[in-house]
Parts: sequence; C-alpha cells; structure tokens
Amino acid sequence: MKCPYPWLVLAGTIVMLSIGMPAIGFAGQDISYQSPQIVFSDSDPASMSMPPEPSGEITLDIALNAAIHRHPSLSASLAEIDARKGAARQAGALPNPVLFGEVEQFGGSGDYAGTDAISSRLGIAQAFSLGGKISKQVNEAQTALKIAELEHRANIVAIIAQVEQRFLQVHTLQEQLRIQSEQLDIMERTHDVVSKKVKSGDASPLDIPRSQVELSTARIEIQRTRKAHKSARYALAESWGSLFPLFSSVSAQYEYADTLSEQELTQTLEQSPAWQLLAGQVTLADAAHKLARANAAPDIELGGGYQRFTETNDHAFFVELSIPIPVFDRNQGGVAEAAALRQKAGQDRNAGFLALRNQLQAAWRDVVAARQSVFSVDQQVYPAAQQSYESIRKAYQAGAVDIIGLLDAQRTWVETRALRLEMLNDLETGMIEIRRLTGERVRTIIERKNP
Repeated sequence: MKCPYPWLVLAGTIVMLSIGMPAIGFAGQDISYQSPQIVFSDSDPASMSMPPEPSGEITLDIALNAAIHRHPSLSASLAEIDARKGAARQAGALPNPVLFGEVEQFGGSGDYAGTDAISSRLGIAQAFSLGGKISKQVNEAQTALKIAELEHRANIVAIIAQVEQRFLQVHTLQEQLRIQSEQLDIMERTHDVVSKKVKSGDASPLDIPRSQVELSTARIEIQRTRKAHKSARYALAESWGSLFPLFSSVSAQYEYADTLSEQELTQTLEQSPAWQLLAGQVTLADAAHKLARANAAPDIELGGGYQRFTETNDHAFFVELSIPIPVFDRNQGGVAEAAALRQKAGQDRNAGFLALRNQLQAAWRDVVAARQSVFSVDQQVYPAAQQSYESIRKAYQAGAVDIIGLLDAQRTWVETRALRLEMLNDLETGMIEIRRLTGERVRTIIERKNP
C-alpha cells in the first residue's frame, strides 16, 4: 500500500533520531567563563576610552594605568582568550545530521531496463560519539581557556614589573641628577672661595687647578647622567607604546617598609599567575590524555528513513547502523603521546616550581640585605657624613683645613648620598622582583575590583 504522507514519516524519523541524541549543551558547563578584568580604576575598561598619554609630572599609578590600557601585547592576549572561548563553545557542538537519498535498479538490462523496477530511499543519519568524547573535548577546551586567562594575567604581571623597573630607573637618575647638581653648586662655590683665598694670599695658587679638576669632573658626570636619564625616559614611554616621552618628571616616595617572612612569601607565591600557570599546564595535559583515551572508542552512525518500490508500488521503512571495528586503529599512538606529554608537563611543573622558589628566596635575601644597608646608612653613615662636611667647610673658611681636606669632605658627602640612592634602588628592585614572582599587585587590583 502506498504511504500517503512520506514526508511526514521522514519528519517523524528525524524527531526519533533527535530524541536519541545526547543532550550536550552549555548548562552546567563553564564555557561562558569570564576572565576577571585587571584595571587600575573603578571603571570597566571595556566601557572606557583609552587614557591619554601621560604628561607633566607622573606617578607610578599613572604610568601603570597607561601601560595596562595601551600595551599591544595585552590586547593580543585578550584576543587569545576570545579565541579560546570560541573553541570551548565549538567543542560542545554535536556533528550535523546527514540527509541522504538513493535511487537504484534502473537503466539496466532485462527487468531492470528503464525505470519500471526503480526503488528509492530517503533518510537521515546521525553520528554519535561514544566514550564521553564530547564532554572531554569541552573539558579540554575549558582548561585551555583558563590557561589563556592565566597567561593574560602573567603578561600583566610582566608588564607591571617592567614599568615599575623603568619608572624606578627614571626616578633614580632624576634624583642622581639633583644630587650631582647640588654637588656642582657646592664645587662652584668652593672654587670661588679658593680663588678669593688665593688672591688674598691665604691659599696656595696650586689649589685653583685642583679645584678646577674636581669641578670639570662633576660637570662631565652630570652630562653622562643626563644622557642616561633621557634614555630611561624614552624606555618608560615605550611601555605604553609612545615613541617619545611627553612627561617631564616622575614623582615617587620609596620607603623600606617591613616585608613578609620567607615562609609567608612562599605561600603567597602559590597564588601567583606563574605558579598557577605551571599547575594549569598539567591539568591541560591530563585533559588531553583523557580525550585521547576516549578517542579510542569507535563512534557509531545511526540512520533511518523511507523506501519506495516502484515495481510493486510498495513502501517500507529502514534503519541502518554502522560501527567501525577497532582492529587496526585504537588511537594507541595518540594515547601514548598524550601520556608522555602529561608526564613531561608534570616534570616541567616541578622544575618550574623549584625555579620560582629559588628566585623568590634570592630576591627575598637581596631585599633583607638592602633594607639593612639602607637602615645602617640612614642611622650612622648619612648623619656623620653630613656633619663632617659642614664642620670641614667651616674650618676651611677659617683657614684651619686645606683645600684637599675640603674636597675630600665634599666627595665623601656626595658619595654617601649617591650610595644611599643606589641602595634604595637595589631595595626597590628586589621588591619589584618579589611582586613579579608573587603577582602581588595584580592580586591586589583584582581584590579591589571584586571585594
């Protein structure tokens, strides 16, 4: 008997196949994972325009804000996150069903000449993944997404450390210029005093060339420092993508505050993006290994539809099932590769953990030593050098000390101030390294944004 509604039958077949399909959706899955925004203000960077290029006197926060919003590598890592989100969404997609049609038994010989014996089929087929492939694909894609987010945070940490170090360099050279300018002013005034004493016969004429040598040397040092300061300013401006600096100076107040203990810093290290990234690589390798094992299970294809026989004017339904026989390919190589890569990721993680701990311990020791040095200079050397210089300067004016003694006192006083500046630079460099390793500043920003 001829079926009066073949297309209705075909639609019913499609519905039945759809009922048998596994419901792999996004409910309960972390595919919509949102990366936390790392910002230096209370506004969402997605809704705010790019900040203007820093100008005038700038602070460290201004420099960091400009670098975070203008650095091209951060835009690239955000694009990588968007790509991973798309991959995670695609990983949960099922294969498309296949609509097929078939016509046979026509155009032959004998009873099969012409189209009197023709038979036709129209159906739909759907591939089904076994072994939990879909869920494991989603898990691997979500893990890769989180890895991309950790890489973005690690990139932020690296940029922050770079800006902090370059800002510190500009500040140190700026202060060094100020000290050297004061030194030059002292030497110019001293040279005037020497000239007056020589003219009055109270000093030897040989004192003038000696003073002139010191004066010329100081001027040369200032020129060298100015050149280094200019280069440092250009390097800082490069941090936010500028070809030349528009800012005039930097403003900062570096202090040697108490730091965490070595044990506390080690615990903080485990929350850093670098540490979590190493651990995340193992998780990703484990997810890839599970997917490789799932790929060893063959997929099946189920199909069905409507068939019509022209010769007898009959019709029938058909169902077909195809199952690959895993005789030759059971993904043995893929499983072995994934297992080896998982083992490698574990060893890389352990080596990375060890390297991070060693770097943190070295930075912590440097900070402790620098703090002690700065404290000793502030409590003992600095006041004594200042008092000694003032006393010898007055003694020279009174004729109790010669020019050699005065120049030595000047040199000692300036060298003491320069030494303290250098020690403060070493101290802050160590603190920057600790913050880079622990991700302290990035974590503080996240907590401030999401209390």
